[in-house]
Amino acid sequence: MSDKTREALLAWLELLRTSNYIKKTIDGKLRAEFGQSISRFDVLSTLERGQRNGVRAGDLSRTMVVSEGNITQLMSKLLRDKLVLKRNDDNDARVVIYSLSDEGSALFNKMAAAHAKWISDVFNELSIDNLSELRELLDHLPSKSKLEAVA
Repeated sequence: MSDKTREALLAWLELLRTSNYIKKTIDGKLRAEFGQSISRFDVLSTLERGQRNGVRAGDLSRTMVVSEGNITQLMSKLLRDKLVLKRNDDNDARVVIYSLSDEGSALFNKMAAAHAKWISDVFNELSIDNLSELRELLDHLPSKSKLEAVA
């Protein structure tokens, strides 16, 4: 194994460990403070960005990189809790469109403010220059959005 391959594997493991730690930490805080999982937060966040017209179920699945079955399961609970609204597309009744309810929007805004603070706390030890450098380094790695741009 070359030195570069060994360093790549070590970097990947550290990135994975750090990412998992941050995700679990944020998930725990969301559950404790708001009774919501990080997956539900991600759905609400995606819906908030597409709020004007709502988000088609298939687009939601692709954006979040999860199966439509996972989206259906998440959405049924969000619908039950009246955080999300569901309607059919005016042009195609087979297409389901989800959007935030007023209650969902209010909850998301509270969660987003807390989430931003928690993320800031996680990265507190890094200077703004360190954060910028980290983002620049990560930008050199392949990502889903870059792969989609090429396809």
